[in-house]
Amino acid sequence: MVRIISQETYDEVVRENIEEFDMAPEDAIKEAVAQFEAQGVDLSNIIRDLSLGAGDNHLVSVTVSKLKELPKNHNEAISKELDVLIAECNKDIAHRVRAGKEGAYNILLELLSASYNSYIQSPNEKEEIAFLKRVLASLIALMDSQPDLLESKGIDLIKSILDNVENQEILIATLKWISVCCLKHEINRQKIFAKDIIENLKTLLKIKGNIKLLSETLQVIRRLTLDDDIRLEFGKAHERARELGLHLLEPLTLLLKENTKPPLVSELMLTSASLLVRHELCAAVAERGGDVLFTVLADNFENAAVVQQAGKLITALAGNDDVKRQLVKSGIIPIIVSILARHSSNPTVAAITLKCIAALSLRESAHSRQFVDAGAAEHVAQCMLMHPADRSVQKNGCWAVRNIVARSRDLNVKFLELGIESILNKAYELFSKDFGYDIKSALRDLECDVKLDEQWTGKGVQLEQ
Repeated sequence: MVRIISQETYDEVVRENIEEFDMAPEDAIKEAVAQFEAQGVDLSNIIRDLSLGAGDNHLVSVTVSKLKELPKNHNEAISKELDVLIAECNKDIAHRVRAGKEGAYNILLELLSASYNSYIQSPNEKEEIAFLKRVLASLIALMDSQPDLLESKGIDLIKSILDNVENQEILIATLKWISVCCLKHEINRQKIFAKDIIENLKTLLKIKGNIKLLSETLQVIRRLTLDDDIRLEFGKAHERARELGLHLLEPLTLLLKENTKPPLVSELMLTSASLLVRHELCAAVAERGGDVLFTVLADNFENAAVVQQAGKLITALAGNDDVKRQLVKSGIIPIIVSILARHSSNPTVAAITLKCIAALSLRESAHSRQFVDAGAAEHVAQCMLMHPADRSVQKNGCWAVRNIVARSRDLNVKFLELGIESILNKAYELFSKDFGYDIKSALRDLECDVKLDEQWTGKGVQLEQ
């Protein structure tokens, strides 16, 4: 079991090593670290470097103290201390935790509120804009990996800035702050979403010519769909994704038509895929701009990063059977097979493309035959041979094989000729605990010899009459 200590406890042990055992500071720190690690103590939240002193003499503590004492209208002096605070917080989580415990969040929020009000009165004043951006940068640095600091006043300020600020640099900084607050924090996501942030995001998507602003907006949309807070058993990621999809998929599809090449095409496809959580949303995207996928793939066939996100979007769209059939009817299968052949050496792209094949062939025997006719069997087997230790390639590969042959057993011969049975058996040796059932299911549908485990057996007890 991992143990946790306070910064004060760590500081005291280092101080004892220096004072009682006459150690040099560097040796005192090494000895303290070794001692705590031997006891199973987690030091990730502890500032180990005490070269500037311990306790209240930490540079973080000194800086926060100065920020408390400085008059709120001394922007130049405050900016210098904010630069120090940002530099310290960017070192590691321990420095950020220290700053948080010292009360840095409340100080920064007061500064943000004051500077925001000043900006509203003088929106074109360069010094006010620069100071507001610096305060936001400080909040981003402080709250990276500790979003728990956010509270209602901070959320209200976020909403006010999005509602009333037109300066794009300030908007970019605010969006970055939102992203930091939403990562691994379901409650923050729910509270921010409850402020009707959808309308703000929709407005931001309409702003033309600022790639950075659009990129940060897309990042916030994706962060709002996350379900990564292990502290909560149930979240509302699906509900948020559905609402975001209803309002934002149309402008996102239009943007994708306008940006079929990097730098934005990958982010647009990734964001759209994260919102496709309902059949009607898939149908809406396919109706308004499903054909743009063919343009994207044609323009970026050699670009692994773009092809990877295109595969995710196609897989998401294939969740709707009607959309899946329309994609195949439009000629997506030869393109997918060509992508697998071209990028087979890239395990990430190969895994996503194999998953795409599995999605397009699921419960569709006609699609399965088209895949085999296009040479998919050879490339699926080749990818699995090229990446025998890659979990995703092997898992998605066995799904692709199973879905292709499940309703078309006459296609088994082609896969067996390529040695797929041996490939799957080797995969089972490595990954039986992870997805052994999927591998055995593929072998079963290939009509290979396979021993299926009984999931439940009775105990042979005689039932009473």
